Amino acid sequence: MSQTSAKRPLTTLQKNTKKNVIVRLKNEVEYKGKMDNVDSYMNLIMTDAEELKDDKVIANYGRVIVRGNNVLFIKLESDL
Repeated sequence: MSQTSAKRPLTTLQKNTKKNVIVRLKNEVEYKGKMDNVDSYMNLIMTDAEELKDDKVIANYGRVIVRGNNVLFIKLESDL
């Protein structure tokens, strides 16, 4: 495994603001929307967010703030 291919997660997130993401929380709730901003604690501000349960939209939100310590993973638009 090459060390040059290693990426820093926070740097990757910061470079991908304004892109669509899926965020899964530790309680298994998922949000899909545009990542507006991210800070050093990986707190996220998302716009046009949808709450998903079993891949079905159960709620729509204009803006969602997700606390970083609740995040299980973040999937970037390029991976969707």
